[in-house]
This record gives sequence, structure tokens and C-alpha cells, in this order.
Amino acid sequence: MFPLTPPANNLEAEAPLPPEHLARRVGVPETGGDVLEAYRRLGADSRSTICSLLPAEWSFDGKRVLDFGSGAGKVLRHFLPEAERAELWGCDIDAEAIAWLSGNLCPPLHAFVNGEKPPLEQPAGSFDLIWAVSVFTHLTRGWAPWLAELHRVLCDGGLLIATFLGQAVWEPRTGRSWPGDDRVGMKVLDRRQGWDLGGPTVFHSERWLRRHWGRAFELVELRHGEAPGEHGVVLMRRRPGSAGARQLRRRRG
Repeated sequence: MFPLTPPANNLEAEAPLPPEHLARRVGVPETGGDVLEAYRRLGADSRSTICSLLPAEWSFDGKRVLDFGSGAGKVLRHFLPEAERAELWGCDIDAEAIAWLSGNLCPPLHAFVNGEKPPLEQPAGSFDLIWAVSVFTHLTRGWAPWLAELHRVLCDGGLLIATFLGQAVWEPRTGRSWPGDDRVGMKVLDRRQGWDLGGPTVFHSERWLRRHWGRAFELVELRHGEAPGEHGVVLMRRRPGSAGARQLRRRRG
């Protein structure tokens, strides 16, 4: 197994925490309690999930890694030990969050603001690993261009970890039973909801993910959420060649 520092590491514990309003933008619940402690706990949980999905032979040594949709570094702060031997980047459309990340955790991290549409200002094939936590759960029309862009900036055989919303979230969110993979596919709720309220909520069935995401990536592992409200997650390996948004969207083939 590759060596990984436990989630509760000294570097994370000693790192500054963002203002509460930035912490709330990345999924920290509005329900009472200590906002920043919840922020730390959710980031640690994401680290644990990411590390559990990486292949046994994986090592961070010399790698370039991107947290796509990093916010102020909720997940990245838990990888500060790895940043001593790898090049870890975060990007987000939230310029305020990236300004905080750049001013407080860079170095050793690196960060940049990305636009609402591709491309990223990064060369093709420049990352070995990308994770996208609670990103495609909110992307509607833009999902295909962004998935194609992540394919572009990953190296041959590079890995992508992405979360999705499935049955475990559907039932508590809608109050209805899961209608089945064929009927859900990709289903958007609250399409017009503003980003200040969390934006749209996007569900994906396993069958849809395998059909559409599987055109650009080999699905290595897919885990459904188990507890009510728990996100699903996929580990994917970049397929060779190019991948375009039209190819990913098409209904058949």
C-alpha cells in the first residue's frame, strides 16, 4: 500500500481556516453547530474516500493533482503532507474563495480561478489525478464540456474521481421512492435556483453514468451512497484519444 498521512494530521490542524461564509459555500449544512468544525470534518471525509479509491500501487510522489471545484480548500487542506512531494492545485469559479486559498495555503498548494466554461488554463495531459467533489452534482448543460475538458488535461491513464447523486439522496430529497435507472438517467431539480442557494441539483443513475461518462473514461469503481443523503462516487481512468462534448451527450452508441 502507498503511504498516506492520516486525515487528522498536524499540518491540517495548524492551517488557517476560511471565514464561515466561504465554508458554507461548499456544502457545510446550515443547521447549527460549529461551522468550521463541520467544514474540517467534511474535508476529512472526502480525503478518506479519495484515498480508499486510489489503486494500491498509487503514489503521490512527483504527481500533479487537481481539485476541480476546490473552493477555499476544504479537501486540499487535508492533503498538505502530500503537497510536500506532489504538486497539488485547486481551481474554482469562486474568485473570493480562490483568493483566500492563494493567500493562506499557497504555497505549498497552487490555485487559480477558472471560468464558467472551459478551457482551463492548463496544458493537455498535465495532471495525473483530478477529483471533483460536489461539482457534477450541480452542472446541467455544462457537464459534457467540462467532462471533456478534464479528459483533455489528464495524462494518458490519468485518474478522475467524481461524486454524484443517486438513490440515497433522491428519496430524502424528494420524498419519493427511486423510480429506477431508466426513468432517472440525468435528472435536474431546481434548475433555476441561484448559486447563492446552492444552484441546481443534478441526479445521475448508474446506467446513465456508464453510458455517457464511460465514453471518455473507463469506470474502474462505482460506489452508491448507502446512508440517506450520502453521495455516490466513481473512480475512472482516462481512455486514450480525444473526447468531445457532442460525443459524450449523444443518446446512443
